[in-house]
Amino acid sequence: MIKNLIRSILLISLMLTFFSSSAQKIKPLTVGDQVPDIVLQKMLNHTDTSGKLSDFSGKAIIIDQWFIACVPCISAMPKLDSLQKEFGDVLQILPVTFEKKSAVKEFWRSNIIVTGIQMKQVVEDTLVRAYFPAISFPQQVWINKDRIVVAITDGKNTTKSNLIKLINGEKILLSVKSDEMDIEVRNALKPNMITRYEENKNKLLFYSYLSKYRKELAGWSFSKLDTAAKIVRVLNNNKTLLKLYDFAYANNSWEPRHLPTRMIRKDSCPYQTGTEEIVDTTSQFCYELMYSGYTTKGFSKYMISDLDKFFKIKSHEEFRDIECIVISPNGKGLKYRTTYQPNRKSYSTFSLKKLKRALVNDVPLFLVQRNLIQLVDDIPVLIECPGNDGKINFDVRWDLSNLDLMNKDLVKFDLKIERVFRKRKVIILEDI
Repeated sequence: MIKNLIRSILLISLMLTFFSSSAQKIKPLTVGDQVPDIVLQKMLNHTDTSGKLSDFSGKAIIIDQWFIACVPCISAMPKLDSLQKEFGDVLQILPVTFEKKSAVKEFWRSNIIVTGIQMKQVVEDTLVRAYFPAISFPQQVWINKDRIVVAITDGKNTTKSNLIKLINGEKILLSVKSDEMDIEVRNALKPNMITRYEENKNKLLFYSYLSKYRKELAGWSFSKLDTAAKIVRVLNNNKTLLKLYDFAYANNSWEPRHLPTRMIRKDSCPYQTGTEEIVDTTSQFCYELMYSGYTTKGFSKYMISDLDKFFKIKSHEEFRDIECIVISPNGKGLKYRTTYQPNRKSYSTFSLKKLKRALVNDVPLFLVQRNLIQLVDDIPVLIECPGNDGKINFDVRWDLSNLDLMNKDLVKFDLKIERVFRKRKVIILEDI
């Protein structure tokens, strides 16, 4: 058994070597192609020791590609011989093998399954397998009387009814057997995802990837939909636990989140929490998720499950009372709605830690709130003004250690600033 297995592997390797050189000269044929008058250099049980495909003119032809160690090939031989005898002169079943003539003759003489069978056949073949390459056997090529390929199969459809259709020139609907001839692809020597991705992406159902820090990758985070292939892709490269879990639980929400107070850890996972700026690369990871879908909404459940599973964590999201600094209306005045010094540059994206004053001039409220809450490291800064669709304006000397000073500036805009507790969503990490 082991000897036969080794022999099969060696034979397939030889076949692949042959095909790689032959393919440069001969273009493989498929269903619908006209078959040339292939020279059959060495034959057994024929009128001569060699022949051509045209020797069987006027007949439908089934080329049965096989080799000695192929168990299903051998098992099918008695049936093929019986069909050959039944259909006689209107059909030619032609076994074709690359094996040596002497080995084939000994096989037909000594193998109990085929003893007594004498079929016309081709040995030491080079040309047929160049036109019809294969790596799995048996492979049958069905050719009609006009020498047109009408089917390439694995032999499981060799029934009387189908043979009658072949002989009568009727339409035969069989799936085409098409082997992968690249041994690296066939044996998955590289990850499936990087093997002919564009060709196969519409077959993708689910894939996720988690790795350590990779210096060659930019630190992107996004989720997007390939509308043509209907594939959702989520990417987080070189991110910490904090960023990974925050992205997962946010699930594309634009709700302002304050990362330093976003996570509460009760776990024993060794990796650090924090942003990439304060955590070394040993606590940064690359995560990618792809799955079949029609919207980017809903990836959260997959990503959270993957992260929890790998880091051996039980995570969940809940509301907690978090100390915040809140800018809100001071009474019923609405001066903060009035454009303030329209010719001056307005604040929208710069870190407040680098500013001595903040000038917010006719900027949408939701944008200011989003930027403030993320860019002040130590404590969330919230702007709580009625409605999120209007503009907000104020000019303040920025010093969170001196709220009295800030209130002196903000009162001019009917605003106040104070430290208060607010219920905010946090992510809890616990051991399983």
